[in-house]
Amino acid sequence: MDNIAQVAAKLDIIQRTSLTLYGRYDLNKSIIWMVEEMGEVVAAVRKGKSKEDITGELGDLLAWILCLGNILDIQISEALERTFTKEVNRQLRQYGCLKYAAQEPGLQSDGSEADLNNA
Repeated sequence: MDNIAQVAAKLDIIQRTSLTLYGRYDLNKSIIWMVEEMGEVVAAVRKGKSKEDITGELGDLLAWILCLGNILDIQISEALERTFTKEVNRQLRQYGCLKYAAQEPGLQSDGSEADLNNA
């Protein structure tokens, strides 16, 4: 689990950069723009847009997620760490290992949390 915390903590720097760029924008407008960006991601995928176009849309969505975190004084790194930890625990309970780790190059799962330190 330590690796998850280290990786997630790197988001703190990105989130602070987002605060510098966007400030603490209006909550309601930010929610609307975040939802619009999600719609643009979905539309780009469904329309078979290029990887470059989808990458741009995902970046826009992530920027508004970071903005929302700043407005609500929530560290996205903490949110992500909680989500990843919850999913690791779920997979270990349900499958006895990280179900998808063996499918990714460089990741192996022997059913222990130590697998995450190699991610």
